Amino acid sequence: MEKFIVTKKSGNRITGPIMVTTSPRSTCPIACPFRKGGDGPEASLCYAEHGHLGHYIWTGLDRASPGTSISGRIPVYDFAGLARLVRALPPGTVWRHNQAGDLPTRDQRSIDLQALKRLIAANRGRRGYTYTHYDVVDHSHNQACVREANAQGFAVNLSADTLDEADALADANCGPVTVVVPADQMTNTTTPAGRKVVICPARVRDDVNCATCRLCAIPDRRAIIAFPALGPARTRKLH
Repeated sequence: MEKFIVTKKSGNRITGPIMVTTSPRSTCPIACPFRKGGDGPEASLCYAEHGHLGHYIWTGLDRASPGTSISGRIPVYDFAGLARLVRALPPGTVWRHNQAGDLPTRDQRSIDLQALKRLIAANRGRRGYTYTHYDVVDHSHNQACVREANAQGFAVNLSADTLDEADALADANCGPVTVVVPADQMTNTTTPAGRKVVICPARVRDDVNCATCRLCAIPDRRAIIAFPALGPARTRKLH
């Protein structure tokens, strides 16, 4: 079921006052090691599983239906409603798809290309961006989906969990790459293959947020953006 929460003006310090959306947990790929219900040691370490976002917003969305609301005050939209709000944004506006959740899917293994195309079309002229844990290294369909989204101006960042994985995702050559690094990694670095890794500016400067930085909204970006680990993942050993 396609359903979304749309926060028209985020109050999060990192994102700044941009529109952000949330998709259900059912969009998260089985391949994501941080996924709730996974069988690995990193299961449920996703930052979105914790705090107000995980316990109230995300869980509320999972239980709700499009056209209803959470606690009588947070509307739940179907895709048509989401698309209408995206198209209403002024040209060039930066917005973030999925502060929690991932790209549309029917089986949590493959990206739903037709649904993704509808999202790409709604974003045309705007600067939407998102992140995905879907496999693009060994899954040619997912790789093609991500490549098409980025070519059409909807920035889909490939999420890596280690610097080695960041190199593998960059080698897939279908989209910009981000990576989680240790919580205390606050200076720029390089991958094992020598690629430039830039620490998210919003994490190291109080006067920068996603609304002003916009690096993750660049579909053809070459530099890898690194996010120091948050939440329970802060103590995870990354290599």
